[in-house]
Amino acid sequence: MHLPVEGGRISTRLRAMALSRRIQSLRGSIPGCRSLVYADLSARLVLCSDSDLPRPPQEALDALCLRAVRLMTGPVAEAARMALAADLPPGEAVVVQGGGIEVFLRAPTASDEALCAVLDPAADPEVALALLRGGIDAILPGVTEHAATADRGQ
Repeated sequence: MHLPVEGGRISTRLRAMALSRRIQSLRGSIPGCRSLVYADLSARLVLCSDSDLPRPPQEALDALCLRAVRLMTGPVAEAARMALAADLPPGEAVVVQGGGIEVFLRAPTASDEALCAVLDPAADPEVALALLRGGIDAILPGVTEHAATADRGQ
């Protein structure tokens, strides 16, 4: 398959579409997942999202990203690390509040990136975390795999 190339690299639009499809597929595989956000924690930026809402408010997505930042990189993460006598801050977090569940998973190969999922109240966060763990590795390599193929001229 030949992909359109701009200056020896796959177009940004195609990479974004591939990432969007992967996020959509991952969200669809998680029972009771209402929204899934792929976030850059250092930039405090939503990179990609998928939701069962036609168009979720950007403010809600940004707030979910900010909660991930606070839970996984800030003083809360440091307090959890110390309380657990761990070498590193937690790579996962589950928040149950207001009739909903939020699950956060830091990317093991890119510590500044994380998946954030909003689940139905009846959803099982352990199942969601297991599926996120299995799916997070497919998100980054899949996007860069196409770029590497394009760079080789294939």
